[in-house]
Amino acid sequence: MSDSYRRLCDDLPRGSGAPGNFIAEPRKVKAWVAALPRANTQATEQELARALDSLLAQRLDGSQRLGALEELRAAVLEAVALLERQFTANPLPLPPDKARAAAVAETFHLLLAHGYRKAAAELCAPAGAVPFLRGAGVLQALQRSAWHYSRALALAWRVYRAPGEGAWRGLHRVHRFAASIKLDRKPVDDRAAGGNIDINTLYVQTLLMAAINPYAFGQGEQDTLWPIARGFAGRCGLSDRAPDGLAPVVPEDADRGPGPGAGDESHSLWLDLRAFADDVERALGRVREGQSELMPGIGPGVRVGNDLLLRLRRAFGQMAARGLVRLPAGHSLDTVLGLSGLHYFLAGQRDFDTFMRQSAQGSVHVIAGAAWTQGGLGMAKVTRYTGRVLDQSLGGYRMTWENAEQVRARVGELVGLSFGEDAEEQDWMVGVMRWLRYEDNGGLSAGVELLARRASPVALRVVSADGGSRQVSRAVEIFPLESGGGRCFVSNAAIESGSRVEVIHDADGQLPEMGARGPDLLPDIEVILNAGDYVIVGERAPAGAAA
Repeated sequence: MSDSYRRLCDDLPRGSGAPGNFIAEPRKVKAWVAALPRANTQATEQELARALDSLLAQRLDGSQRLGALEELRAAVLEAVALLERQFTANPLPLPPDKARAAAVAETFHLLLAHGYRKAAAELCAPAGAVPFLRGAGVLQALQRSAWHYSRALALAWRVYRAPGEGAWRGLHRVHRFAASIKLDRKPVDDRAAGGNIDINTLYVQTLLMAAINPYAFGQGEQDTLWPIARGFAGRCGLSDRAPDGLAPVVPEDADRGPGPGAGDESHSLWLDLRAFADDVERALGRVREGQSELMPGIGPGVRVGNDLLLRLRRAFGQMAARGLVRLPAGHSLDTVLGLSGLHYFLAGQRDFDTFMRQSAQGSVHVIAGAAWTQGGLGMAKVTRYTGRVLDQSLGGYRMTWENAEQVRARVGELVGLSFGEDAEEQDWMVGVMRWLRYEDNGGLSAGVELLARRASPVALRVVSADGGSRQVSRAVEIFPLESGGGRCFVSNAAIESGSRVEVIHDADGQLPEMGARGPDLLPDIEVILNAGDYVIVGERAPAGAAA
């Protein structure tokens, strides 16, 4: 018996109860499916869950199990689609009823994955060899199992929760066994998976998605990235030697995805990401009007936005940084979410109207009827949340908050962090939520990239060529960790590159070097990042300036 076959058989669920009245004979299963109470979706879900659990509890011939699963599969996928409608496009974190729907849908995928894996193991019993004239059945069972393990992972990532136990280990084991019997690259026709697809492509596609950290991308971005990852699966293969450049370790039998190798884990494969990372860099060089194309495979490219490309570049950079030493922590930080809340605390707990009336340039900048003068901002309700730092590096923190429902953070959101205990004297650092995950205990875990250790509240006013101006926007001047560039700001207004901008300071925070020279004017602004809710802009260096 080979080691890969032994692992394929190990730790397979045996069902939580007795086989019951469910008879795993394909014709009877087909009649049973036809009699399901589809008008009552909850009853149908319960019946399907009991049937899948009963199948796992029964001792069957592999062909019989495979036939029964094939009859059940369409009905289970139909139930999963109905469950997904309940939580798709809902704000996160999901309320309890929506979270239950997501958990049930993921469980259905896991039950099917375990069942098909068990069918493959039974078909190849007792020694792990493919029996005569049964190779097609073994291949089908392995492909179905790999696809459902992959979909279980995708569903967990989509709702920003940790995958169910056994999903990664099952996927690793199915792929290793398929590769050992040389069935991993033979395509299988599977309408649910989008047509002909082989196990190796499914496996590498899922590894690629995990490697770029799906928790760092929005749900719509994840939908865009799955077909892109499938395209790159043919160019970002598995290597039995550590290649130069980006190549996370693929665990041999651990219940986790690719990443830095752990000291107590064995592995024999690396995921070569160089083709993907290089194509992202080339696409960034081709950006026009905020759009470019990725070229994952032969044929037309995939149209993507500049922001997504920047997120991918950052993901590859953070992947390299994961191998660096992180310092354990345990201390607490005060946190505030969003630019409005950060500005409020940086300005000494003054709303933007008050800040403007007390600005260094005086009340001439207050525009009657502006949205921020109407008191609709509710700054009295700005809340600080206490977060605990799990570990840290030079670039940021891995943090946790006890109540995800209270914090309600989003990927890409601006976050202020402070060590201070005196609310009026706090110094605030500025960071960005790069990824987040909702935990089973109701808490929230997140990675916060640190943009600046110092910041100052300001306002920005775009000045036209004739001296006219647009409405004033709330902004924060940040002092980036890497010095050497020009001044940098985070604003809640869409400021275009090339704009001339006046910086309006607090009366007590005017730059000393301004002296009596009048307004603080920046003649040429460059947009560094447009994150939707805010933009990061910087002072463009004059032409011919030294690098």
